[in-house]
Amino acid sequence: MSGFFSFIFFVLLPLAIGILAIYLSIDLFEYLKKYHPPQYRQMSFASHFGISNERFVFHLIKPQEFVRFLLSPADLQDNTVKVYKARIRLSLMALIGLFAIILLWSLIF
Repeated sequence: MSGFFSFIFFVLLPLAIGILAIYLSIDLFEYLKKYHPPQYRQMSFASHFGISNERFVFHLIKPQEFVRFLLSPADLQDNTVKVYKARIRLSLMALIGLFAIILLWSLIF
């Protein structure tokens, strides 16, 4: 039973939280691209390898701008953006907390 618990807690739970954070981030990028293009352009690269950002399958986001956007109190006067930012922050904090628990678990046992 201990092996099954370890597999769920150390593998599946971080994977599920990480996938949730990625899904919410992609959904936020799509929303910003549609309803707040200036903010999306500020967070994304103009072109990559000479191909425009609109033709890419994935979003070319500057990580430092995305983290700055997530941590800033400004929510563009849009309740949807506020909810997305809160959910992404919560899932990232859960992932960091889970990694801290895993680190402590490995140091203690």
